[in-house]
Amino acid sequence: MIKWEDLNVYQKAAFWLAIGIVGWFSPEIALLFHFGGIEVVFAFIAIYSIPILKQIQCYLQKVKHGVNLAYCTYQASASAKPNVFFVQALFCTAAFVFTGSAALSALYFMPGLVLNGVLT
Repeated sequence: MIKWEDLNVYQKAAFWLAIGIVGWFSPEIALLFHFGGIEVVFAFIAIYSIPILKQIQCYLQKVKHGVNLAYCTYQASASAKPNVFFVQALFCTAAFVFTGSAALSALYFMPGLVLNGVLT
């Protein structure tokens, strides 16, 4: 177990910063510090941060699920197939050669997406 005396200056500063931030939202931390000491304050901060950590974990789970869904959807789409990609790239390259506009050539990806049912 790490004791308060074993911590370096940066760890102590981070802890005091955490106490200051938590103390702003929950003033009862001053009473806990006065009557219980630093160990009670540390336990209170650990218990106080559990709902916040659960929210962050839930948010990360949703992001992970969204990325996984986007990846699976792309893998199942016709755009991931080589012949559809070739037609899309051909339309885009032809548009860029004829017009010289990157924005207009990007619009020519659409015929490949619209016609992908015919191409597969």
